[in-house]
Amino acid sequence: MDDAPLQPPLEEPALAEPVLVPPQGLWAVALALFVLTAVAGILWAPPLHPRATPSLVLETWREVDLPAMRQADDALLRLQPASPEQAALERMIQAQFRQYLQREAELAGWTADDAAARIALGAVEESVRTLVQRWGADALRRLAVQFGRDVHVAVGTALLAARAAHEPFARHLQAQPLPADVSALTALAGALGTSLERTGIERQVHDGQLDPVAGQVVETIAQARFLQLGARIPGGPPQLPSDAWQLVQHFRVEAHAGLDLQRRLALLDELAGSDPAYPGDYARGVLLAREEEFAKAIPYFERAATHGPLARQAHENARWCRERAAEPRP
Repeated sequence: MDDAPLQPPLEEPALAEPVLVPPQGLWAVALALFVLTAVAGILWAPPLHPRATPSLVLETWREVDLPAMRQADDALLRLQPASPEQAALERMIQAQFRQYLQREAELAGWTADDAAARIALGAVEESVRTLVQRWGADALRRLAVQFGRDVHVAVGTALLAARAAHEPFARHLQAQPLPADVSALTALAGALGTSLERTGIERQVHDGQLDPVAGQVVETIAQARFLQLGARIPGGPPQLPSDAWQLVQHFRVEAHAGLDLQRRLALLDELAGSDPAYPGDYARGVLLAREEEFAKAIPYFERAATHGPLARQAHENARWCRERAAEPRP
């Protein structure tokens, strides 16, 4: 029996070459939009580490209980002179002080070498010494509080007048002839108006009025000026309440426009020493960063980032300072 013929092996079908058919119609539009979206996502995706958002604002000086702070002053203003003799002496002190301040204004504050100014100042200091010896320190403090309130009103009026005239407060104070509001301020406070202008008090006018806390700063500075008249009192003049003085110190460190960095840092050391709750590291970092001392500010922000309500912002500020410090200097 013959062997059966061998069957040829089955051939595998040839693989068909894929044919790329361009998408048409809605499919084409959808595919194009998908590609464009992907490209845009790559090109405009936010960086893995977005730039830090710094804050160089310091406003702890605004965080005060103003009504409570004013209670003691309000109580002093309710006191009345114990006798007509006391009332007459107080009126004389106010008149003598105005006379001295007029001379001070004429000399733009430089009274140390002026004989007339020294005589006028000596006269009012003697009257103040008599007042305190006979009727106590509260009599002088009441006059100081009233002086502070009057200066507050006069400064506020002059600030708003300068704004209405569309001119800086400094120029308004130097106008010739003097506007009525500046004349009233000068007659009341001498060169104190110019000193307050140097603090940048003009920046504290909001919504057509002087910020109430800034107004308290003005009052406290004016009170301190008046209390200096007690230089001849045995033991020295009465002191301001500690919370009022702390407010002025906070303002000087954080918002005073006329102090350089070294003076602010020195005041900051004093403030941190007297007020343990003050965020000294954070404030020092802000003061340094404002002056573009970024490398010096970093360690202070890093310390402040470890604790307290400002820790998160301190962390951002430290990161921002590192970014700025790494940038090439022109």
